[in-house]
Amino acid sequence: MKEMLEVNGDDLEWLYSPDWEYHDYGNCKRHLQMLLPYKREWNQDEKFPIILMIPGSAWHKQELYNDIPKYIKLAERGFAIAVLEYRESDLAKFPAQVEDVSNALTFIDTKAEQFHFDMSRVFLMGNSSGGHIAIMSILLNAHGLCKPLLNIRGVISESGSTDLLVCAKEALPPWMKVRPSTVLLGVDQIEDNEESAQKASCAMYITENVSLPPVLLFHSEKDPVVSVENSRLLYDKLTSTNHEVYYYELSENASHGGTTFFSCKILDIIQNFCEKQ
Repeated sequence: MKEMLEVNGDDLEWLYSPDWEYHDYGNCKRHLQMLLPYKREWNQDEKFPIILMIPGSAWHKQELYNDIPKYIKLAERGFAIAVLEYRESDLAKFPAQVEDVSNALTFIDTKAEQFHFDMSRVFLMGNSSGGHIAIMSILLNAHGLCKPLLNIRGVISESGSTDLLVCAKEALPPWMKVRPSTVLLGVDQIEDNEESAQKASCAMYITENVSLPPVLLFHSEKDPVVSVENSRLLYDKLTSTNHEVYYYELSENASHGGTTFFSCKILDIIQNFCEKQ
């Protein structure tokens, strides 16, 4: 049987381009995984917002490749994606990871014209430890405590470990032998180093007179790895200081990352949040 089909296709494609070196620290090189828009014929003025994706890894070495299929779902909604490889805590203590965010954005800016990035629409997004790094980046930047960031239009945190003192009260999962936050800070235990833990947590930097981009939070109610109290407390602190924040708690859900956070419903919320900015 022979049939003729009329198909109205979009000539926009999304290309996965691996392992772009964004900075050489001497003892290590760090890279970006890029999902780039591609057209055979470009409109000179056509540009795409970009999300710097910060993967969770308990601040240890990140797996950069397995989640590319999930990130493609975001790309297909019109975002260029750069997946950040940051210095793991075994190599560099906090706040080195915030410096990595700044260096990555500086590199991305050099490629903006070539790849049609709209650098007036840059978003940070992270899950778990990546959510911590994303939020801490805008906070330290707002207080002038890190290398200046490019203008960030919004921040998205999923299951973020944003309060190290709250994390320290939680039992470790059976597969985890050492509390990750102690490695991040270079200490033996959080209990004897509460001041250092506070300086690496979000709450103390959130005040009414500091300017912050809008924040979007997701967290599973029954998250078994990072307590939901992290996002509840962060939301309360941001609202009490009159900052723009949206919080979605996944009721009766025990997901920590994974496909749940790339469902159509959540992707719709992320897309609407970014388009609103």
